[in-house]
Amino acid sequence: MPSKKLSQPICQSCAVSLKTLDDKGTEADGTLCDDYCSGCYESGEFIEPEITMKEMIEQSVSTTANTLEITIEEARTYLISLFPTLKRWR
Repeated sequence: MPSKKLSQPICQSCAVSLKTLDDKGTEADGTLCDDYCSGCYESGEFIEPEITMKEMIEQSVSTTANTLEITIEEARTYLISLFPTLKRWR
């Protein structure tokens, strides 16, 4: 378990922090989405609809390690436990 916790809301697909309005994805009507980031969700659809949870974890490991100041392996272990709790992967 990482020593630091993400204090902001996180994307419910990739776990990136949603720090600013620019970080948020958009719904089909153009409104901001509170659940998903702009890298995962645009115009009411996932940008990579076919990506698997395992693939998304691997894409997110480096960012998570840097954000939480932990090793890549610690980040991977953390994300493997976190991702099944995120809305997209339940």
